[in-house]
Amino acid sequence: MSAEGGSRRFEPPARLRDVVEHATVVWRTGGTREVLLPDVRGSVVVVAGTAAVVTNPLTGDSADEVSSVRGPALDLLVRQTTGPGVCLAVELTPVGLPRLCQRRPVPRGPLAATTLFRPAEIDEITHRLDTEDIAGALAATWAAIDRLPRQDVGDGDLLAQALGVAEAKRGVVRLVDLAHEVGVPVAKLHRWCLDLLGADPCSWLSAVRFTSFVRDRVGLGPVRPDQPVRLDQMVATLRWYLQAGYSPRETERFTGLPVAELRRLAERLELAAAPL
Repeated sequence: MSAEGGSRRFEPPARLRDVVEHATVVWRTGGTREVLLPDVRGSVVVVAGTAAVVTNPLTGDSADEVSSVRGPALDLLVRQTTGPGVCLAVELTPVGLPRLCQRRPVPRGPLAATTLFRPAEIDEITHRLDTEDIAGALAATWAAIDRLPRQDVGDGDLLAQALGVAEAKRGVVRLVDLAHEVGVPVAKLHRWCLDLLGADPCSWLSAVRFTSFVRDRVGLGPVRPDQPVRLDQMVATLRWYLQAGYSPRETERFTGLPVAELRRLAERLELAAAPL
């Protein structure tokens, strides 16, 4: 296992690009904290080594980071590592999880990784991560996903198109306009989101706006999708924005959160950023 923390991103084989966007292997050292932005994607995560603790600063809910499957992440989380470890996270396409999962509506999760992978597959991936055989861990992961039958997602391609438009517009788009982009009634788009994403479209759009806002303003420039966000960067960004005095309507339109919730998030993250 690497003595230094860090991450590497890997592209999936061509045959899996209908369900997988990319995989990231993250090496962790103990005593680190980072922000996990809403990624609005389903994912499969396999964890080896000492678990990290993941906390929702707004609700206070905490849980060990374990091997799991989950639907789109719509909330900001804080990950605190308690010791050395490594995890392999597979980020799925917008409708990747419904293509792989039989349940409807698609669960937000998290669920046990055995929801999709066999226990023996998880054991093999974990063993290869433990022994720093990253190529072997990836090969075992691709094989496990390739084995899964694809579920019928009906108009899932149209939903993926709508979500692509929403992300290109940074979430600053009305639901009625998004439905118009793909030529369906608003009610149908709403139903697709609930059924195939496990989330209502307004919450999904709010998460897209928040992540876009943070990635443009953290630190001195844009943050790459595979680059972690430090807690102190996040606190400074929120404090700067709140002090600028933007109107409540503009704040929610561009950050995805009402002013009161944004201020509460800044306060909770400031507490979380205190020295260990």
